[in-house]
Amino acid sequence: MNDFLRNFVMNTIKKMIADNVDEWQVRQYALGWYEKIVLVKEDLETIETLYAEKEAQKELEAQVEIPSEEFIEKVENIAEEV
Repeated sequence: MNDFLRNFVMNTIKKMIADNVDEWQVRQYALGWYEKIVLVKEDLETIETLYAEKEAQKELEAQVEIPSEEFIEKVENIAEEV
């Protein structure tokens, strides 16, 4: 197996995931390389883990409330009074 090519493909896939390429496209791309025996089962598991981590990060971000403009304005008014 060509380790350089495998690393290149995995780095490309990681970049695709980070750039929010549609999941089906990333998986289709990965399966194409898996069929050519460039990627191995562990690489597909890594891709699965990356998507699980990305989903967990989205859920975490959704739980963190971003202050509204009204709240920020009230805080600024209080700060001016002090």
